[in-house]
Amino acid sequence: MSGKLKETALVRAATAAVDFNKPSEALSDLTRLAAELLSCDRAALYARDEIEQCFVPYTAYKTPLDQLGHLPLRIEIPMLQEALQSQLAVCKDNDSGSLGLPLAPGCIACCPCVSSGKPIGLIFVARENKEPFNERDLTILKVISTRSAEALEIEHQISDHKHFFHRLTLLYQASHAIAKTHDLQETIKQVATHLLKASGADVCEVLMLENGESNVSRFEQKIIKGVTHTLASPRQDKIPNYALHNQVLKDLQPATLAVTPPSGSAHDIVLLQSEGFASAAVLPLAIQDQSFGFVRLLYKPRGRSINHQELELAQAVISIGVIGLQDAIHFEASQSRANQLQILSEIGRQMTSTLELENALQSAMRHAQRLLQAEAVILFLKDEKSNQLVLKASGGSHVSIKDVSIPLNEGIAGWVTRNRAPLIVNDVRANPHYMSIVDRHTGLLTTSVVCVPLEEHNHVLGVIEAINHPKDTFSQNDAQVLASVASWAAIALDKARLFRRVAEERSRLEATLVETADAVVLTDPQGRIILINNAAAKAFDIDNAQTDGIAANKIFKDSLIGELLVNEDIDLPMNLEITTPRDRVLLTSLSEISEVGRVAVMQDITALKQIDLMRSQFLGTAAHDLKNPLNAIRLGADLLHEASLTDQQRNALNMMQRAMESMTTLISSLLETIEVESITNFAFELCDIYAFVTSAIEELHPLCEAKKHTLTCEKPDETLHVMGVPQHLNSVICNLLSNAIKFTDPGGEIDVNFEWNDEEIIVHVSDNGPGICDEELPRIFEHFFRGRIVVSDPKNPIEGSGLGLALAKTVVEQHSGKIWVESCEGKGSTFSFSLPRVDISSI
Repeated sequence: MSGKLKETALVRAATAAVDFNKPSEALSDLTRLAAELLSCDRAALYARDEIEQCFVPYTAYKTPLDQLGHLPLRIEIPMLQEALQSQLAVCKDNDSGSLGLPLAPGCIACCPCVSSGKPIGLIFVARENKEPFNERDLTILKVISTRSAEALEIEHQISDHKHFFHRLTLLYQASHAIAKTHDLQETIKQVATHLLKASGADVCEVLMLENGESNVSRFEQKIIKGVTHTLASPRQDKIPNYALHNQVLKDLQPATLAVTPPSGSAHDIVLLQSEGFASAAVLPLAIQDQSFGFVRLLYKPRGRSINHQELELAQAVISIGVIGLQDAIHFEASQSRANQLQILSEIGRQMTSTLELENALQSAMRHAQRLLQAEAVILFLKDEKSNQLVLKASGGSHVSIKDVSIPLNEGIAGWVTRNRAPLIVNDVRANPHYMSIVDRHTGLLTTSVVCVPLEEHNHVLGVIEAINHPKDTFSQNDAQVLASVASWAAIALDKARLFRRVAEERSRLEATLVETADAVVLTDPQGRIILINNAAAKAFDIDNAQTDGIAANKIFKDSLIGELLVNEDIDLPMNLEITTPRDRVLLTSLSEISEVGRVAVMQDITALKQIDLMRSQFLGTAAHDLKNPLNAIRLGADLLHEASLTDQQRNALNMMQRAMESMTTLISSLLETIEVESITNFAFELCDIYAFVTSAIEELHPLCEAKKHTLTCEKPDETLHVMGVPQHLNSVICNLLSNAIKFTDPGGEIDVNFEWNDEEIIVHVSDNGPGICDEELPRIFEHFFRGRIVVSDPKNPIEGSGLGLALAKTVVEQHSGKIWVESCEGKGSTFSFSLPRVDISSI
């Protein structure tokens, strides 16, 4: 080529129009231009592949592209090493020097396409006429390589943008498709579909680990009528045991395996070839460093394997997929749990809503069989008499047997009963406890069993046994579900047992109540009659045969008891006396029974009332009759007191006067008690309770001073009014204060204080005396009761009638109040009484 032509060629090399907006076309044009300007027969352009770490054929002129091989980055051909190191065009002028080079044989020139100091491509030209390349030719090739580098850079940028857009699109599609389903199998399919798109693999296998078992789903992409479909391709066998799989599950890092070039252990490569694949990529399925399976991406063509970009994209898809898979697993588990709870609820409802135990247990076994999907579920109950387990209920389409017995010391059921512990046996032939007695009666061929005890109140009632899991393996979850069924069954059995016992007790109670001598009336919460026993019917002249369900106030029309049994506003419990139409007096105890109603127990105390009346009359007569002789004796003693007497006579006279004083006090107390107890109609008036206290303190002040007691009473900051009989209320306070003064050792402390609210007033009289022992407290308000403290000093017994506290109790109760005592022996006592408070503004 002449110098002028070469100048023209150099200008064309530098200025020839190419469309850099279409870099692939520009690179083809530049490759063809290099061949034309340098009068070459062939030309080729290689682009650098960072993933494969080599130069790959990109475009060629007058030579098939598929006949051009890859060139490693660390190539050992001297000419290429020189070109890459110098980043200039070089050439070889003979066939021997061009061996191993693209486009060989012939005279070959090569120049790297350099961008930012880095070779990103190689351009080759070849002449068959063996005319050597000169410096001008190499300069032209260098110019074209520079322009090619620019086009390659643009091509790389466009390729990166396309890959990035493809990545975003695929990840968005994967996220959308996976997020919109909660079905586990559909989620697995969507994960596999997008992994196949991301990796270009021929087959995708998803292995899920659950309860120690693996479930494999296999998918392939096939074109049907021009549309790509992901089709499930079930495996007929299990995945071979690759060492690589265990490594991935342990390290939670992806790994690859290839036949050519060999990558991975020899054992794994042989297994991969036996499956008919050339390469594989294994990626873990894990969340929070916990693996639950892995994915296999499999390639059939020899030499094809996953590249770096594909692996990166596949990992991104899996990152989305594991969340979807976990959500689907949790959703499936919650759905399964909800279904279990629904069935368990139905079992519980049936168990607790019927007393027909046999039908309830049979239905429960059918539900349990459906819940566990077992071939059969059977229930044995323990027979204490025969010491055997007796089959009482069963569930299963081919099982309907009863009353088969198993010795308690034999079989799996016997072991569970004796040990009170569940047992899972997934290979009964290898278990020494297994017995085939159930198989003989049912025709079943038992392979796996889960058996749980049926317990109530720490007592084994029997066992429930599920036979033959659909997958041959029962789990702890199955045992827990069966234990829940056993709990309901135990409750039903206990309920039936309690019902029988209650029915028996009720029959006995009804018989007792009906025949008891005391009158008994029982009503429901609405006041309707449940029971009127014979004594009550006789007392009130009622025919109790037709009274059930009728309101009590309609049955007892002319008696207060009818109103008390239906009135919701009264405070219970209460005790009162009721007079019958036959003038019999019944001591009535009326109380509320939770969730039952009200009961009135009435004891005929007519005879006691008559005796009490006779007693009162006798005591009253005796007291009155004793007063006259006692007054005469007192008059005589007073006269003798003025006479001249010896010391011995004077002591005897003083003793007689003290005895007369005691007798007078006793007679006065007795008459007062009889008077108070015999009054039925009281003339109540408005009273200031504090005024009574101050009056009593003033009255008893000399006695208090004599024993050097400290008596305190804090005035309430409100006026506390009650309705009552002033004389009787004053008697109550005087009795309580005088007792405190008498029984407290000299120099003691006595305190009177008040509590009040809108409803009641409480008065407390406290002392630091000797207190009252526990056994005497229940009798402290009885007539004539005097504790042992009275005679603690035999030489100086404490005087009293034993009627003061009994009188106080009678008066307080007549005023609708209550009286009580709290005492600690050796520390003192507090006597308290309460009275209804009166709002003076409402009077």
